[in-house]
Amino acid sequence: MSGPSFLIYLPDGETTVFEIARPLVTIGRGDDNAIVLEDPSRSISRFHAQVVLDSSGQAILTDLKSANGTFVNEQIVEGPVRLAQDDVVRIGSYQLVFRDLSVTGPKQETQPQPAYQIEAAAVELDELQGHPHLLAASDGRTLVISPELRALELLHEVGVRLARTATAADVVATAVDLLFKISGAHRATLMLWDDSIQAFLPAEVFARGGRRMTATPDSVDPRTLVLSTTILKKVREENRPLHIRDARSHSELGRSLSIKRAGIQAAFCSPLTFQGRFLGVLYTDNLAAPDAFSTEDFRIFTTIAAQTGLALASALTRKELLKREAEQAAMRLYLPPQVADLITVGDSAVELGGVLQPVTVLFADIRNFTRLSERLGAHEVVLLLNEFFTAMTTVIFDAGGTLDKYIGDCVMALFGAPVPAPGDIQRAVQAAIDMQRASRISIGVGLHTGPAVIGNIGSTQRMQYTAIGDTVNVAARLVSLAAPGQIIVSEEIRNSAEGSFAPLGEVELKGREQKMNAYSLLWDHR
Repeated sequence: MSGPSFLIYLPDGETTVFEIARPLVTIGRGDDNAIVLEDPSRSISRFHAQVVLDSSGQAILTDLKSANGTFVNEQIVEGPVRLAQDDVVRIGSYQLVFRDLSVTGPKQETQPQPAYQIEAAAVELDELQGHPHLLAASDGRTLVISPELRALELLHEVGVRLARTATAADVVATAVDLLFKISGAHRATLMLWDDSIQAFLPAEVFARGGRRMTATPDSVDPRTLVLSTTILKKVREENRPLHIRDARSHSELGRSLSIKRAGIQAAFCSPLTFQGRFLGVLYTDNLAAPDAFSTEDFRIFTTIAAQTGLALASALTRKELLKREAEQAAMRLYLPPQVADLITVGDSAVELGGVLQPVTVLFADIRNFTRLSERLGAHEVVLLLNEFFTAMTTVIFDAGGTLDKYIGDCVMALFGAPVPAPGDIQRAVQAAIDMQRASRISIGVGLHTGPAVIGNIGSTQRMQYTAIGDTVNVAARLVSLAAPGQIIVSEEIRNSAEGSFAPLGEVELKGREQKMNAYSLLWDHR
């Protein structure tokens, strides 16, 4: 948009833009108007006023004999009025600010002044985070932010309220509420930075009074917040809070249509940082006057930004710690505690996501479970399985194994995953014996050892740490051959583990062409 337009202030405080793209624009409460001003009180006439673009493109406003009149800069319109830049047209409870971005004024012989004057804070955010109640003056002296009681009370409130926040959402809500303590603040937001995608996350924009909008960089709708790439880039490069004022000319920021179209007159914008880490941007603006914010307001905003960065860093750290604790708790559901700790600390010896390595696979299955289920009710079956799985999992963890999964009435466990260790096979054999002893119902156990792919298998929506390969298939087939109370192992287990084994000869395994030798592990039933 580069021609004439109205920045319309609605009665509820929100704003919208209407581009004058036709020769005749009518304004009123009737639905037939180009600009419809809703007015249940009927103080606005059905056809209240009109704007005509003459041959030179000049906008001319005329009142259409409305009942309550049309005002320009608080002067009642009695005839045609040529609208000038920033003229305020008042109709009822609506204000329409006239803008014409095609008007650049006379050609300047000298270098034009920036359209937006930018003043950077004279302090480092890191300094304020260490001393939240003080600011360094430009000459190096230390002074209290403001001698006025209101400012001191606000600064005290900043520290106290932000210190009580626990989550990033708490920080956002508190920081925005504190920004509205600055009298000139019309809108405010806090946009978080995501290091993983190197971009800002969408954020809610709050208008004074609690109304919410949606903010994204490069938004050009003034009903939402305009945080253009120009401003965001400059804030990150400067790494200081900025005070932006509209200077009504064209230069670096003035060339940004998103800023122009938003009608921003004054704004505060600050990076949120802590110990060199960029966390986001804190922003508030004013749509009415370039001088809406004072030097004192800027100092207060700077302190809010510094303390917000501190609180945000604390909240994000707390979130990361809670996430790590949750991950560890989840891992402990199927991994021994020592293995879970090894994974979460990121030990270089641990590789997840498809590693071919030796592993010993154990399956333990309830015998005659179908008949057992027929005699028991559904609730009793669930209780039986819970008791069985609890006992088997305890044995697995005590032996240093990894619980892979529950499959119906069967338990699958891995020994040597994620980290292979000497004695994996022997510990698996001992676990099989302990399972038989711990179970109050008849079970069969199958064991095999060999190479398998270990890692997170599945999709982006759901992944499971497991083992796949022929070694797993063989162990599953061996348990299907086991009678109640029997532990059947492969020749590889028999050759590597201590114990007494009875040969079963060559057995056929479903899905395999070649037969293989199997053995029954002899264990003490007492």
